Amino acid sequence: MKVQRQLSRLEPMVLHPLHGVNGTTWHRAPRRKWCIAQILQHLAIGVDLVAVAFEQRADKPAMQRRSKPYQTVLRHLVLGVGRIPGGLKAPELTKPEPKPEPDLVTAEFRMGVQNLKGLADNWPRDRQVSLYVRHPLLGDLNFPEWVRFHYLHCRHHAGQIRRRLEWVQKRS
Repeated sequence: MKVQRQLSRLEPMVLHPLHGVNGTTWHRAPRRKWCIAQILQHLAIGVDLVAVAFEQRADKPAMQRRSKPYQTVLRHLVLGVGRIPGGLKAPELTKPEPKPEPDLVTAEFRMGVQNLKGLADNWPRDRQVSLYVRHPLLGDLNFPEWVRFHYLHCRHHAGQIRRRLEWVQKRS
């Protein structure tokens, strides 16, 4: 199933490039850019927030999507085309600390992904598509749409992580 396939790719996509990264590399970044630890914490927060929100809705009846017309268009563009637009500001709730602890944010990211996998494995498909959690830009997303978003979002930030690693290596 597509949901499980996308979830299974999150950890390798984000964490495999980080094997062997030392303490100073985690927190180095160009001016006004997030460091690798901050990027990872941002992803961990987002994954966890969505997993918790869906867990809280587990016993709720089926919902109706509440999206504005522009959100419907954006949702279809982002999830269909498969690209996160650059230059967007992260929602306050998902902004990282100035200097997150790498082992902690790595564990938080893994736990969030595992929680989403648990929902995917245990919720029937009709349940996954009948509950919604609001995305600040795209409006209400059901579970498979959120998984698609996280896949695209992690891919977007995995590219940033690779660029940070290259940036640090050039300055070493």
